[in-house]
Amino acid sequence: MNTYADGRPHRVQLGKRHWIAGLEKGILGMRVGGLRKLTVSPHLAYGAKTAGKIPPNSVLRFEVELLEVAEPGTPAPNHLPAGKQLVIFRPGEAARNLPRIQFGVHEDGRAGGFVSHPVPGGTWRHSRPRTFEFQLAATEAKQLINAVLRLSEESPKGLLRHADLWADASEKANSVTRSRHTDELCITIYVYERAEQVCYFAMPESSPLLLNADFYRALMTKFSEWQSHSSIWETHTR
Repeated sequence: MNTYADGRPHRVQLGKRHWIAGLEKGILGMRVGGLRKLTVSPHLAYGAKTAGKIPPNSVLRFEVELLEVAEPGTPAPNHLPAGKQLVIFRPGEAARNLPRIQFGVHEDGRAGGFVSHPVPGGTWRHSRPRTFEFQLAATEAKQLINAVLRLSEESPKGLLRHADLWADASEKANSVTRSRHTDELCITIYVYERAEQVCYFAMPESSPLLLNADFYRALMTKFSEWQSHSSIWETHTR
């Protein structure tokens, strides 16, 4: 990754496992404006597993510049590109071997996300997220985001809000968003504009409104294509 090239710095909350352990440990003690070159051994990175294009047991090298220190949850709009961003999150559920998936789509066409699979015999803390990226035409990305905004306005009765949801923490190190009415697992959908929330709602995973929504079907198709390609790549590199 090279955040210098695209001008979009990463933000991370320490202790939340957003980054590999070696990066989190490596930035401790830095001052704003400081630069560090980090060499991260495999046991503090991805270990013996493949992570995207990173082979197993890789030693990783980073050059890090600390731009700002902020309280957790504090937005930094000046660090974010102009335009709206769609975020869709499906919780994972180990009891059903259901992976955790998050999508992000910016209206300029940049898109991607991560997937984490439950680990048999382990907790979600043992699951290593895998990231994926794909590019959409800007017109298609804007159509997806606008479709979400229209759905929020035109079909409010089929959508769930904060008061309709609860967090099921029965699985260790996991939280599943569920409907208070049916206990069904729910997909949460957000639209942001420079860290400001524009739209938020949730839908049960079996909701026809969700399953027939063009934006959801389009993103799940992209994810399936990535999964298929990723499986082939892993098979060829073993």
